[in-house]
Amino acid sequence: MKEDIKILFEQYLAGKTDPEQEKILMAYLADPANTDSEFHGVMERAWTKQTSETDYSLSAVQGLTQIWDKVEERQPKSTSLFPILKYAAAIVVIISASLGWYAYKKAQQPAPTAIAFLSKTTQKGEKVKLILPDSSIVYLGAGSKLIWPSHFVKGSLRNIQLDGEAFFEVKRDTTSPFIVHSGQMQTQVLGTSFNIYAYPKDGTFSVAVRTGKVKVSENSQGKLKELSMLTPGMKIFYHLKERNYTVHTERVTEVNAWIKNSFAFKDVTLPNMLKSLERYYNVHIELKSVKLNQCRFNATFSNKSITNVMEELHVMSGRHLKYKIDTGTKTITVWGEGCQ
Repeated sequence: MKEDIKILFEQYLAGKTDPEQEKILMAYLADPANTDSEFHGVMERAWTKQTSETDYSLSAVQGLTQIWDKVEERQPKSTSLFPILKYAAAIVVIISASLGWYAYKKAQQPAPTAIAFLSKTTQKGEKVKLILPDSSIVYLGAGSKLIWPSHFVKGSLRNIQLDGEAFFEVKRDTTSPFIVHSGQMQTQVLGTSFNIYAYPKDGTFSVAVRTGKVKVSENSQGKLKELSMLTPGMKIFYHLKERNYTVHTERVTEVNAWIKNSFAFKDVTLPNMLKSLERYYNVHIELKSVKLNQCRFNATFSNKSITNVMEELHVMSGRHLKYKIDTGTKTITVWGEGCQ
């Protein structure tokens, strides 16, 4: 009997029943001895298949209400009921499925857990190694902040936010692009290793690739504009104020050299170099002469103390750059008459 009712139920949903069949079905539903559990599968299929086409108009719902009022009264069904049934064909159980059964099913499911966000901020002179929920590795540089979700959803974007510098070794997942948001700059990968330098106060961000392929875009009021696709040895400089960029090449070994206390500067102005040295060595550097602002350097410092670094800059400037180190306050004063 129940199997016959199931078949009749499906036919009713498809609008293929005649008045006599509808009378049998409604009589069965009106009997309190009958449970509707055998219809759950049918109702779920109806929801999946028909939810986008369900008629939620006022007249349809009113027709449905009249039907269920008559069923609940358990009164003998008169032929006047069938015009209403015909009118509401294909919406009676579909609406009950969507508004009743579907709501019931939703109530039985645990509420989705909100994704918590974690963050790490480093101080000057500090760098840390982090492992993200997808097993990607991040080396976070000095004076930086990283924000990431407590877990990534498979098949969804892996979004994180960076202010400062970090080197990433991203676990490959072609279904879940890994995206780093740094101010107006957005860096997207599937699985690769690359370095991002994005200190807002410095005015210039950069992305350098060690392995794989990286797409760098500009995010302007929610609209993405692709700037460049980078491969190993390529480095993009994005200038915040001018909102333009340049692409250069560098040795891949220099991309993450800072992780091992080796700092490479290529055609960098002295003020920008000093800002980086402040973070790396946790010192305060005061540049007292504007004549030094245009000095540019190409230099690599490997496992050098800040004293040795300042001495090498003094020599490279033709001894025009002078400095004084106050170890008590960890302050370095720099002055001079320009560079050679």
